[in-house]
Parts: sequence; structure tokens; C-alpha cells
Amino acid sequence: MTIYRFRVWLLPNPPLEFEPETEVWRDIEVDGAQTLADFHEGIFEAFDRIDTHAYEFLTRDEHGIATRSYVPPQLYSGDQSWPPMDDADIDRFLERAIPDDEPAEARERFRDLRKNPPEEGNAAETTIDDIDPTKERTLFYEFDLGDGWEHQIELQETSEGSLDGNPVVVDEQGEAPPQYPGREE
Repeated sequence: MTIYRFRVWLLPNPPLEFEPETEVWRDIEVDGAQTLADFHEGIFEAFDRIDTHAYEFLTRDEHGIATRSYVPPQLYSGDQSWPPMDDADIDRFLERAIPDDEPAEARERFRDLRKNPPEEGNAAETTIDDIDPTKERTLFYEFDLGDGWEHQIELQETSEGSLDGNPVVVDEQGEAPPQYPGREE
């Protein structure tokens, strides 16, 4: 069995007045047999969240291109990970958002994934091993799709073994902001 250590960065959220002077992150160990839903619970606790909300994980390739979406069971429909785009919309996006120095294969992969989106995944049925974090080196996680708490997740290391329980925070930096700034928790 494999244990994965991920660094989970909480990204700035200017609308909620969260713009820290230093990075805020948690290193979380997750057993390969645990699901993305289990990982969500670990992140939820690591950042001192109090009120459950919808969330989404996106796997990303080495160029930052989203390759698939994973949602909680209550949102899972088995549809595509995102709405397909037509060629004109893809061209406009590539012009505005993708640096010119990105390799042609990255642009083509983006084009293919936007025209033919993969089926979304069910976070409660997808294990960490299933997403193969050694291949898809980064994940994106958004919690509370209304307030948009965004997290960048990178694999730090792997080790052999298994956890006896839930994901575990093994290191951290910075204070987690309140889930609802300006409101007593």
C-alpha cells in the first residue's frame, strides 16, 4: 500500500479578504486506498472548516491543463466533467489565456479535452491510487463553490505503508482564515 504526502496550499481569496502575507498550507498524508471524499474531509478539518459545502477536485497535467473533474456523490451525475467548447471558443481561450511558449502538444491536449470532455468522477468512489498522483502531479480543489475557497495540491512524496484512520496533517504553515470572514464562528 502507498501513503501519499500532499501539500495543500490555500490560495488567496480577495473577495473574502483573504490575502495572506505568507503562504498558508497543510501537508496531509493520505492512504492510496482512501477516496477523494476522504481527502476532502481531511482538507476540511485541516483548514478548520465548520460548515459543509459542495466541492470539486480537478486533476491536472504537467502543463496545468484540467484532465478530469471529481465531485461529491450528491452532485455526481455521470455527465461530462465540463461543458464541451466549440473551436471558436477554444481558439479565443488559447489566444487569451495560454502563453505562446506552451508546447503544441499541450495546446492540442487542451483542445481535445475541451471538445471531448471526460466523464466526471464520483469522489466517493475514486481512490487516491485511482487518480495516480505520480502521473497527475497536481490537483486543484475548490471548497464551497459559492465562496470559492481554492486550493492547489501537489504530491510531495510517497512511502510504503497504510494509515489506520483518516488522512493526517503532518506539517503546516500559516493560520487558516475563518470560513466566513467577519462572522463569529
